[in-house]
Amino acid sequence: MNPTIKAFAQLIKFRLTSSVAATSAFGYFLGCKLNADGAWQQLFDWKVFLGVLIGGMLVVFASNGLNQIIEKENDGKMDRTSGRPIVEERITLSQAIIFCWITGIAGMLLLSLTVPFVAVFLSGLSLAIYVFVYTPMKQTSNIAVMIGAIPGALPPLIGYTAVVGRIDEPGMMLFLVQFFWQFPHFWAIAWMLHDDYQKAGYWMLPTSGGRDKKGAYQIMIYTVLLIIVSMTPIYYGMSGPRALILILPISLWVLYKSYGLFKTLEVKEARKLLYATLIYTPVVFMAYILF
Repeated sequence: MNPTIKAFAQLIKFRLTSSVAATSAFGYFLGCKLNADGAWQQLFDWKVFLGVLIGGMLVVFASNGLNQIIEKENDGKMDRTSGRPIVEERITLSQAIIFCWITGIAGMLLLSLTVPFVAVFLSGLSLAIYVFVYTPMKQTSNIAVMIGAIPGALPPLIGYTAVVGRIDEPGMMLFLVQFFWQFPHFWAIAWMLHDDYQKAGYWMLPTSGGRDKKGAYQIMIYTVLLIIVSMTPIYYGMSGPRALILILPISLWVLYKSYGLFKTLEVKEARKLLYATLIYTPVVFMAYILF
């Protein structure tokens, strides 16, 4: 791969962006399914779908790039991020800033031309919270994880509102599933990388004790809350009871992995929990769509 292309691919965190785009797509399909009188294809519009997908990705490109611009010095202190392109000066700050301006404006413009205003507004809000609230707060409070969970939970709602043009109860349920999912997911990462985060002054674990029993217990509690929230769309008729065929096993598996972390406090158990959470939301959202 061309070194310049590789550097910009690292700047935009392409794998992370792809996962965000996937949750937006799930939200869009669910919006079509829940609001069509007959088959979901009646509401599916390729122009709107591609606007959500491509426009959303461009906005996330800008968010990820701005995050690395702001955190350049701290990224250089951590093993995990010391190889990022801005730190290694494979991309200059001016190049990164111009790139973020172009992708951010292009993404918002594309969204404005293809989706309802509420979806455009939520996309801009996601960028603003992630870059200007969550990013600087990481060094001051572990509440940053909760703040960061807001823009992280908006993509499925953005996809959903692109169909219906409003924020309603089904859309908020999708938001809440994605919101609560992030706590076991990101705390598992924070558990694994706690020592590295400390080099930059980041405190991402839920308690001041670090990798302690209290923190692991909190992770397990939020896992339980995630499972409960994931069941609410079935209770309210957004999906049929058959969705439990997929949701129940994956929920019990994630809960078991969080209990393993609580029992042992070992980094390897945090890694297992991380892998379980990566599978969780695709399975749950697919269950909502299929059933």
